[in-house]
Amino acid sequence: MNETIQTILSRRSVRAYSDRPVPQELLNEVLTCALHAPNGGNHQEIKLTVCTDPEILDRIRRLAGEEFRKMPLVEGQYMNVAIRNATNQKEAYNFTFRAPVMVIASGPAGWPNGMADSALALGTLMLAAKSEGLASCYVNQLHWLNDNQPMRACLAQLGLPREEEIFGTVVLGYGQEPDRPAAPRKPDRVRYLRGES
Repeated sequence: MNETIQTILSRRSVRAYSDRPVPQELLNEVLTCALHAPNGGNHQEIKLTVCTDPEILDRIRRLAGEEFRKMPLVEGQYMNVAIRNATNQKEAYNFTFRAPVMVIASGPAGWPNGMADSALALGTLMLAAKSEGLASCYVNQLHWLNDNQPMRACLAQLGLPREEEIFGTVVLGYGQEPDRPAAPRKPDRVRYLRGES
């Protein structure tokens, strides 16, 4: 098995980080990889906003918890996970898992390939991070708060324009968890389309 395949198969979502900072050179490297991800028509519309300031990360985390606690639970809605976590956690709500880096993928509101382009960029970033010994986790909370006025005001004040749609977020750093095996894959998830022979 080659090194690339091994990196793909061994990457896991990590939810516990040390406070060890990520060197800027290494961060630049994985961000450059993200910018080289495939994107629709090579339009390169996705922008990456990077936060490494612990005070700003804490401010965003606290505001997300406050805003999720205001939301009603809606039956069958996946976002209920965030609402329940923000409401029920004994400790302060922390969707960043105390990672030292958060990367937000955004682009023009309504951009038809926005979600696909950002998912490819952030997926590439996570694989590059893994290959360099960093841990990462894809988090949806800021995407779910995309239209939340207090959050958008906060992010605009920090430099992320309101007219850009937030498509996804990744947190990364040095994990505190040991590598663990993958959960079993569900069967029957690959189909082949075959014509009559």
